[in-house]
Amino acid sequence: MIPLQRLQAQHREILDLLHSLSVLIADPEARRTGVTARLFAELAQLVSEHLALEDDTLYRELLVHPDPQLQRTARDFLASSHGLRKRLAASGTYPCTPEASAAECEKFVVHSRELFDQLRNRIEIEEERLYPLVTD
Repeated sequence: MIPLQRLQAQHREILDLLHSLSVLIADPEARRTGVTARLFAELAQLVSEHLALEDDTLYRELLVHPDPQLQRTARDFLASSHGLRKRLAASGTYPCTPEASAAECEKFVVHSRELFDQLRNRIEIEEERLYPLVTD
């Protein structure tokens, strides 16, 4: 069984964190706080849990579905999730500590904004194109 409501609830949580983090990283002082670092860790954990839940439920069912088009769509989404996982892993440890250079933090901010856009786009596409496939 695909826990669609749980996946959608995770989307809302991820979007909430993205909004909060977008505000915090825009402020040079706020981006250097422990609160921001903890929220980044929370985001990484939540996205990892979400992707794992999709793997264990959604893709598991769709990859063996009798409709080859559904299988193809699932493979495409699954493949794109690997790139997202790599990008999250590349984020590594939160570098904007009070001791970090401004250039180091700014580089991370640029990377984070790109990651946030990628996450928002993925959520939008999942909600519009993937999840409706399992409710039909």
